[in-house]
Amino acid sequence: MVTVVAETLTKESFEEYGTIISPDEEISRMQNLEKGANQGTAIKLLQVSQVENKSTSKVPNWNLFRCFPQPHLNRVFTQGSNQAISHSIKVLEKHPCSTQTFVPMGRTSAEVAYLVVVAKEIGNKPDLSTLRAFTCLGNQAVTYGLGTWHAPMIVLGKEEHLDFSVLIYESLDPDRPEKDCVEEHYSDGDVCIII
Repeated sequence: MVTVVAETLTKESFEEYGTIISPDEEISRMQNLEKGANQGTAIKLLQVSQVENKSTSKVPNWNLFRCFPQPHLNRVFTQGSNQAISHSIKVLEKHPCSTQTFVPMGRTSAEVAYLVVVAKEIGNKPDLSTLRAFTCLGNQAVTYGLGTWHAPMIVLGKEEHLDFSVLIYESLDPDRPEKDCVEEHYSDGDVCIII
């Protein structure tokens, strides 16, 4: 059995697994908060997340996921506090030919909205010794790096659902689905996250 305690998502904590888009974190690090975009009504942050494509598709797909919290996760979570809620991971997946970006829609920057679970690879399988979990705010987007193993989206909170817009390159070849997604399954309780 592997058990990991979820931690707060930051650019540094996630950099081994991909990149994040975290407006509040990015802006807090800026030396100059000059509103130099949109005729002085916006701050523009350049290249905040890396998108990679090794698939045969030359055009990315924007997909929409409507995700629902599991009953034991349908509660208020607070960033940085461990409530000792255990969540079993039953599948990890990877996209061998594309990064995948999840942009949450409809939650606030003050709300813990979802959980991200990631692992590096060893021998074409998830390396569970590198497994990490992160609680994410409603205004933080995640880009899984090329080939990064990750759990399907895990919604947290009292809201009925959380929508994500998702950017990915997919070949959508029905004869070769493994070019787009590879899965590794686990028995209930084998891989657990403490939130």
